[in-house]
Amino acid sequence: MPDIDFSVQIPEVKLVTDLQQIEAANLQNWQSQVILGDCLKVLKQMPEGIVDLIVTSPPYADSRKKTYGGITPDQYVAWFLPISQELKRVLKPGGTFILNIKEKVVNGQRHNYVIKLILELQNQGWLWTEEYIWHKKNSFPGKWSNRFRDSWERCIQFNKEQDFEQEVPDDWEHCIQFNKQKKFKMYQESVMVPMGDWAKSRLKNLSDTDKRRDNSRVESGFGKNISNWLQRKMAYPTNVLHLSTECSNKNHSAAFPKSLPSWFIKLFTEQGDTILDPFLGSGTTCVAAKELGRNYIGIEIKKEYCELAVSNIEKAKLNTQLITLTQSMENSSINSDYDAYYKYLVQHVLTPFYEKRFEKLRKLKLKDILKRKNPYLFKAKNIEFAQDFIKSIVDAFLSSQEETIFGNLLEGFAIYISANLYGGFKSSLNSIDLEFKKNEIYYVVGIKSGTFWGNSDQINRMKDNFKKAKQALRNQGITDTIIAVNGCMYGKDRNPLKEDLDPDKSYYKYAGQEFWNFISEDENLYQEIIVPIDQEAKNKDELFKTTYNTKVNEMTFEFMQYFMNNGQIHWAKLVDYVSKKGEVKLEASPQQMTLDLDESSDFEDTLDLADALDFEEN
Repeated sequence: MPDIDFSVQIPEVKLVTDLQQIEAANLQNWQSQVILGDCLKVLKQMPEGIVDLIVTSPPYADSRKKTYGGITPDQYVAWFLPISQELKRVLKPGGTFILNIKEKVVNGQRHNYVIKLILELQNQGWLWTEEYIWHKKNSFPGKWSNRFRDSWERCIQFNKEQDFEQEVPDDWEHCIQFNKQKKFKMYQESVMVPMGDWAKSRLKNLSDTDKRRDNSRVESGFGKNISNWLQRKMAYPTNVLHLSTECSNKNHSAAFPKSLPSWFIKLFTEQGDTILDPFLGSGTTCVAAKELGRNYIGIEIKKEYCELAVSNIEKAKLNTQLITLTQSMENSSINSDYDAYYKYLVQHVLTPFYEKRFEKLRKLKLKDILKRKNPYLFKAKNIEFAQDFIKSIVDAFLSSQEETIFGNLLEGFAIYISANLYGGFKSSLNSIDLEFKKNEIYYVVGIKSGTFWGNSDQINRMKDNFKKAKQALRNQGITDTIIAVNGCMYGKDRNPLKEDLDPDKSYYKYAGQEFWNFISEDENLYQEIIVPIDQEAKNKDELFKTTYNTKVNEMTFEFMQYFMNNGQIHWAKLVDYVSKKGEVKLEASPQQMTLDLDESSDFEDTLDLADALDFEEN
């Protein structure tokens, strides 16, 4: 895949209410559009072969009657086939069509309209390539007399036609995919997942069979060599997607989570490709496309939902961190030597850290910084040289600023790792920095720099906020076990579990190696972070020294003008400036130590070094 070009901008979204506003033959006129209208009529106006991926969830049979009128199960196939014919026409030969759909229950049994639709789509020329299961992690509880609650839906993949003959064993037997041809675009590395805890025990002691290719006993042609997975940290995912149903598009009756289209967009497209959703709803697919640097086209028949979609898309921003991570994974092997992490640390932690560091140093003013520092402390340290004093206050200022700046940026690195591995995200809950789910546990994480970050009152406030966060998530429908974590980026804590009489206030404190291992499932990451920091520090050191020395010399000169008297620091004047009530007006010291260059001297000529040595010998 090509390198990322962050200079390429996705055009701003435009609401089209009349197709005559679009020049039909021009592809660019279709991109970044939300089109009000019946999708069949709109699709017929679109040029052929302009879309790389279609992701959509059409109205289910007899569902959303108040929203879309409803289509009966018996009529559903006949209603959808003309639409799918046009979808096939506008899709590129190597493109993919993902259909999110679910059967309904009629008279106590599942209706077979989805199965009939799949068969008819095959007759229409679509290739049924794969079926993904969307497992709804937090489906709403309920009870029925002859079945259990639904907690999964189909995401069916269709392609148009090419060389894709290999069969893949399933983790779930109902996984379907459709394409136009056998060869289609697919970037599997972009959705890789951590190897998981199973690898630690399974790969620890390998048998002789594990160290060679072991062919299937049923002569299926499949085989495995377990030793190939040694040292690998990432693996290809299964076709079961464990995603929550909650999403921000609550003003639509059938919105799916943004993580669903995002996953398929990363898997089947690259930056600059075009995504189509012919049943746009509140715009989730287009929002995901925009955040990932893809063009998009959305079609929606309801005006209020078109306007809602436009509003949601306008708020979306290009997610450079997510794109960078996806690209890094695509360009690296499973046994990556941390290239993706190094690249992120340089681009999103170290570079902005030094930029902010330089900016604060350049803007630093003597009179501002003096008011923030304790003159008694520096006098107690017996500082007598002006430059020593200035270096001390500059170093103290930078140190206090740098801890916060670097900590916030490194916190972003932890969130970045979690977003890639588990779909984690920056939390909006008070005192919570990160939310993600791993191994059927929902984690809320408050990230701090080191272990000694707060007093007892601050820790109690954190525990109160952990409790409030858990309650808020349960109210949102999270049914998983929720565990709170205080993550510290450096340091150590021998007793991670911090129990409280109130279980909702109990939490784990993971520090240093334990924290980074918790985030990444890599017990060596805490050491690897040093590598790019060391390299980048060396690259920036010379420039920083020059900037630092210039600032220290500049401030020393100014300090000597106002706070020196006869070559000595004027401590009383300095204390007055910092602490005396009322406004203290600074004036340059009238008396400075000067050299008395009297013409009369014991030496008629200026002594050079040799003269001095001769004089001493005499």
